[in-house]
Amino acid sequence: MSSLLRPNSPFFGALGTGIFLGLGGTILYLKITGTFLREIQRLSTSISELKAEVKELRQQLETQKKRRRSPGFYSVHASSGDDDDDAFEDAYGGSGTVSSPSDQEFVESFRELKVEDIASGQTERQQSVDEQKVQVYQQVDHLLDGGDDDKQRAFSLLQKHKSQFLDDADFHWRLSKCTYQVAQIEGSLGNENKKKEMVYSAKDSASKALTLNEDCANAHKWFAITVGSIGDYEGTQEKIKNGYVFKEHIERAIQINPDDPSNHHLLGRWCFGVYMLSWIERKAAAALYATPPTSTADEALQNFLEAERLNPGKWKENMLFIAKCYIQQSNTVQAVVWLEKAVTIPVVSQDDKTSQVEVETLLAKHRH
Repeated sequence: MSSLLRPNSPFFGALGTGIFLGLGGTILYLKITGTFLREIQRLSTSISELKAEVKELRQQLETQKKRRRSPGFYSVHASSGDDDDDAFEDAYGGSGTVSSPSDQEFVESFRELKVEDIASGQTERQQSVDEQKVQVYQQVDHLLDGGDDDKQRAFSLLQKHKSQFLDDADFHWRLSKCTYQVAQIEGSLGNENKKKEMVYSAKDSASKALTLNEDCANAHKWFAITVGSIGDYEGTQEKIKNGYVFKEHIERAIQINPDDPSNHHLLGRWCFGVYMLSWIERKAAAALYATPPTSTADEALQNFLEAERLNPGKWKENMLFIAKCYIQQSNTVQAVVWLEKAVTIPVVSQDDKTSQVEVETLLAKHRH
C-alpha cells in the first residue's frame, strides 16, 4: 500500500487520512470477522479500485482553488463553497463522514489493530507455507523410494509446486534427484536424447541448490552425481576434469553429513573409477594435471564397506561394487559371498535392474 500512497502524498495530506477509509461503495462493506490476515487479503483485491477512484477524484478536484482539512476524523470541506462540496461528495460516493454503524464498526476495529496482529498473521501464513512444503517433500521422498512409476509421480509433483519453492535449496536438490532418476528411466526405454536432456537439466537444478545453500550436503551430492553423469556425453578431457569436481563435492557432502551412506558409496565409486582408468585416460589425466588422480581397489572397498555399515543388507548396487573390489584383489571367495547377498535383494529401481544383470553375470563366472 505504501507504493500507492507515496506518489500522491500532497493530495492525501490535503484530504486527510480519512480518504483511505471513505470508499463507501467499495471498502467499508468489510467486517473484521476473521483474522487480520484474512481482511488484508480481501483489502488487497480492492487496491486497484481504490487507485482508480482516487485518480477520478483528483481529476474532479483539479479546478478547486483551495482545500482545507476540518477537525473531524475525515470530513472534508472545500473553501470555494457548496458546489465544491457537492463535487467531492459525488466523486467520493456520498458524504465525507462516517454515517452508518457498519462503517463505524470497521473504522474502530481498524484503529485497534496492532503491529503484533500483523506480525501474527504473517507468522501464521509462513507456518502454513512451511507445513505444505514439509508435506510435499515427505510425499516426494516416499515416492522416490518406490518403482519407476512412483519416481515419475514424484517428478510431476515437484513440477506442480515449482513456482512456490523456487528459493528453497531443498526443493532444487530434490528436483535434481527426480530429474536424474527419470532420465535413467528414459534411457532404459531407449530415449537417449531425452535422457541426455534431463541429465543436464538435473545438473542445473543441483547447481541452483548450491547457489541457494552452499552448506547443503544433498545439494553437493546431487551436483556430484549429475556432473559425473554428463561425462557420458563429454570428451575424455572434460570427463577427467569433471572427475575432480565430483570428488570435491562428494568429500564436502561427507564433511557436512558423514552418516549418509550414499556419500560414502559415491566416493568409493570415484576411487574405483580412478583405479580402473585405462592407459589412454591416465595419459590424458597426466597431460592435464601435474599430479593426476590415483586410488586403489582397497580405498574403494573401504568406502563401500562404510556405506554398507550405515545401510546394512539393503543396497544391491553397493554390494555389487564390494564384490568387484574383491575381484580386483583376486579374492573371489569374498566376491561370491557378496554377490550371493546382492542377488537376493529385490529389484525396485532402474539401478537395481542394471546391477542385477551384472551380479548374475559375475556369479556365473566366479561361482564354482
